[in-house]
Amino acid sequence: MTLFRQFIVRALLRDRTRSLVTVAALTLGVAVIIAVRLANAGAVRGFATALDVVAGRTSLEIVGAGVGVPETQLAGLGWLQDYGRVSPVIDRTARVRAPDGAEYPVRVLGVDVLRDRPFREYRLQFGREGRATRPHEMLALLLDPASVVLTARFAGGHAIDLDGPVQLVIGDRVHDAVVRGLLLDEGPARLMDGHLVLLDIAAAQLAFDRLGWLDRVEIQLFDPDAIDDAELEIGVRLPDGLRVQRPARRGRQVEKMLAAFHFNLTALSYVALVVGLFLVYNTVAVSVISRRREIGTLRALGAPRLLVLELFLGEAAVLAMAGAALGVPAGWLLARAAVGLTSTTVNTLYITSAATVPALGVGDLLLACAVAVPLALAAAAIPAAEGAGVTPIAAVQESDRFARDHRFARGAAVVAVLLFGAGAWLSTLDAVGGLPVFGLGAALAVVFGAAALVPVLLQLLRRVGHQALGRLFGVEGLLAHANLSAAVSRIAVSVAALVVSLAMLTAISIMIGSFRETVGYWVGQTLQADLFVATAGRAPSGPPVTISEAAERRIAAHAAVAALDGFRRVDLAYGPDGDLIILGAGDFEVQLAHGRLLFKTPADGRAAMRRAVGTDAVLVSEGFAIKRGVAVGDRIELDTPQGARSFAVAAVYYDYSSDRGIVVMDLATFARHYGPQRPTDLTVYLEPGADPEAVRAELLAAVRPDHRLFIRTNAALRSEVLRIFDATFAITYALEAIAIFVAIMGVAATLLTLVLERRRELAMLRLLGAGRRQIRRMVVIEAAILGILSQGVGLAVGVVLSLILIYVINVQSFGWTIQFHLPFGFLAQSTLLISATTALAGLYPARVATRVVAGVER
Repeated sequence: MTLFRQFIVRALLRDRTRSLVTVAALTLGVAVIIAVRLANAGAVRGFATALDVVAGRTSLEIVGAGVGVPETQLAGLGWLQDYGRVSPVIDRTARVRAPDGAEYPVRVLGVDVLRDRPFREYRLQFGREGRATRPHEMLALLLDPASVVLTARFAGGHAIDLDGPVQLVIGDRVHDAVVRGLLLDEGPARLMDGHLVLLDIAAAQLAFDRLGWLDRVEIQLFDPDAIDDAELEIGVRLPDGLRVQRPARRGRQVEKMLAAFHFNLTALSYVALVVGLFLVYNTVAVSVISRRREIGTLRALGAPRLLVLELFLGEAAVLAMAGAALGVPAGWLLARAAVGLTSTTVNTLYITSAATVPALGVGDLLLACAVAVPLALAAAAIPAAEGAGVTPIAAVQESDRFARDHRFARGAAVVAVLLFGAGAWLSTLDAVGGLPVFGLGAALAVVFGAAALVPVLLQLLRRVGHQALGRLFGVEGLLAHANLSAAVSRIAVSVAALVVSLAMLTAISIMIGSFRETVGYWVGQTLQADLFVATAGRAPSGPPVTISEAAERRIAAHAAVAALDGFRRVDLAYGPDGDLIILGAGDFEVQLAHGRLLFKTPADGRAAMRRAVGTDAVLVSEGFAIKRGVAVGDRIELDTPQGARSFAVAAVYYDYSSDRGIVVMDLATFARHYGPQRPTDLTVYLEPGADPEAVRAELLAAVRPDHRLFIRTNAALRSEVLRIFDATFAITYALEAIAIFVAIMGVAATLLTLVLERRRELAMLRLLGAGRRQIRRMVVIEAAILGILSQGVGLAVGVVLSLILIYVINVQSFGWTIQFHLPFGFLAQSTLLISATTALAGLYPARVATRVVAGVER
């Protein structure tokens, strides 16, 4: 330990700038990983917590096929009472309008209050004095469909009085209600910060237009320990169209929906750490190179190679532990912003949840150490082994520097070829469990292949860059070239770190640009309706909010409306694993007359769609077809209230609205198998010459004040789609910006190290007549050269990476085909920006160089 303090710790403290930059890089890398982990957990934490609280002491639940459980079947399920208590449930979302006019999203539970008390822990307060519930008050709640129960926390926070009026906004309908009771702050009342409304189940069915349907039937077993046997026995006895599951299954379905999104986000977060590891390599390598004489002295005094290896690996471990310790709290702070960015995507595409940042725990610190320390040791292994191999004689000789550089470059070239070959092979392998494991391995191989290519390019610059730099920058360019040529092995890793970051930025920019162009084209071709009608409080998954029949009639009655298509959408469990897909239904005749879907197969998709009208045939989205291995002509099985039914796949169409997979059938087919259901969306086609904005205003006036609807014009909806798209990828750009910032810090630190090591050479230049301005310019030119070289390599490698992202990772993760598009404008701007930024990063080392010269002169 004494030797470690003297040989390593003192050197780290002496060279504070490089040490701080490396620790800062590792801190950012660890912070990003922790932040993304917390953001991923926070994205589903609200949903999972709500699921556990609402489920309460429920053991099992009976669910139907997408549209729910027909109430007519409830009477035939009386035998369930042999297993335990039974409670039917309506579980939906709505909005409460407070007296001040503000609206708040709420979870609505419709239950049989008399049956439900054993299932969930809540205490009801009736009367202002807070006394216990009286039987006649409970009976009044059951008999009055306008009675609701709010939480005491919500009512107190929004000035809502007990026995006072309140409005419940459900879809496009506004229901006047009276607060008959309050839920004390425990159990479900804590859900969503108290945003819970309790209704009698009959009132809930009426309010949500669910007469004759239940969302689920819950069972509380008499013997909870016999849940496995009960689940099996109940499942066998249930009629077709119903199945039994544990409440936790809904949570697993949501987690599976989010798996690919979170997997890719987590993989991306490691880019910042990889860049930090390059700096660990660089720090240890510079330590070895700058202390060769000290290493030789230690070896001459009898220090074994293993001891020298342990000293430098210890240096990497100290840096990693410092980065991990600082990265954990920094990650929690960063997670607050990350949760906002990821929850935008999650709430738009997957689930609506109250995303929060979980508290830090010991597991987070252990994760940080488990990730940072081993990787830092691996990054430091090569330079540490080089240091351990230094002999006393070699330590005092510097003549082998160029020979080492040449050997380094030749070895790196071989490694680069092998890694690029491995990347090409891995990109041909299929996904594992729906996750692009090999695709990400291919991307990683290309990234490290690019890093290995850097020494080769620096050697090439040494050979051919002399004359070009001399012509462009004069003597300062020649000096810059000479300095960089003499330090290939030192600067290679810093440049590699910047190359990796810029390659990832380029690849992601190309992927996002291509995706945006593809989505823009798809929206332009697919969204042909003039107006789009939706309700308030829509959720990306879960029971849909429907449009009332009265509102639909008023819209259809407008003189300018040529056709109206009501789209039905439900979540449906598909396949043996119960993955949630979207089952939709629309009027194919209206679509054929006015719409224009983009079909992938067959060639004449419209003819296939026409043949599917009224038959047991469906259209499937490209994502569904790729993920489930389905093609035109195949048959798929879908659960219906009458049991599993087989449907022919008539066509595959392009869709980028959801990666869960969409199956669409004609409205008549849907009604035959799932019963009449109210539409969740309306697409409105206007007569030729009608002004969409004017008709929109007239329709809004026609449905108000009885109904609350969002009516968007075609142009407004297209703009909204692209806004959601940009918000979805905001965190991607944020992560890449962090990685580039870390890499540029590494370049600045490397230049600073070179300046400090060349202090006598700089003084000699001053004696030969070089001015301080020339020395400053020389260092800035060095930085600019590194920036331009990094950006050039980053662009080339980024294009290759983008091909893997677009044609391998994206397809395996989401099942979407993206048309390749190069965003030339963005790439040109980023090239200029990175080159200028890297040159600016050289200003501080240049300033230090002039100070060093002044100090040596004195």
